Amino acid sequence: MKLLIVVFLPVPLLVISCASRSTAPVGVEPQPPSVIAPVESVRHGEVIRAYHLGRYVDSSQPGVMHEQHPIYRVEAESRWNFLPGQDHPGTGVALTPPLDPAHSPAPSNDPIVAELNRQKDATERVMQEATRLAQSYDQLQKVIGDMMAVAQSHTQTTTRMGQTERRLAEMEQELARLMSPVPGATNGVPPTPFFDPVQP
Repeated sequence: MKLLIVVFLPVPLLVISCASRSTAPVGVEPQPPSVIAPVESVRHGEVIRAYHLGRYVDSSQPGVMHEQHPIYRVEAESRWNFLPGQDHPGTGVALTPPLDPAHSPAPSNDPIVAELNRQKDATERVMQEATRLAQSYDQLQKVIGDMMAVAQSHTQTTTRMGQTERRLAEMEQELARLMSPVPGATNGVPPTPFFDPVQP
């Protein structure tokens, strides 16, 4: 029996020694996010403008007058800045911060200048063609007006010729009536030159 006690005695001591060992709790906290010092390098802020209004009558309520006061209006919403910052590996150290592309001047190099000149020449050619077309249109309108005047004159001439022909026909009928012999007043037989009853 002594042998059994010796065998079972180390097992409870082993269990008691494992249970009595305590470990310190490990606390895991997230690292606070880094604050971006120049916010404009990541995001453009809103553009707000103040408009100062004088006294005015409310349009929906004519019995209400507003005293002069400023009105604040958001002109541009906040937006992300897509330009790379100074710590970007491709830019190196920038002496001045990058400009907002909405407010920066347009890029200029030889191909852009050549294209702008080509566009200006094309615009001038189009304007010259438009001027020429306007002049041609004016000339065409003048020719159409002249043709309408000629057509109207032709119509008047045709009408007058018809009236003249009708009057000429009436005159010819009147002349023929005047030239025809007038019958005698009696119903007697007119004397013939071949037979004269008075002469033997």
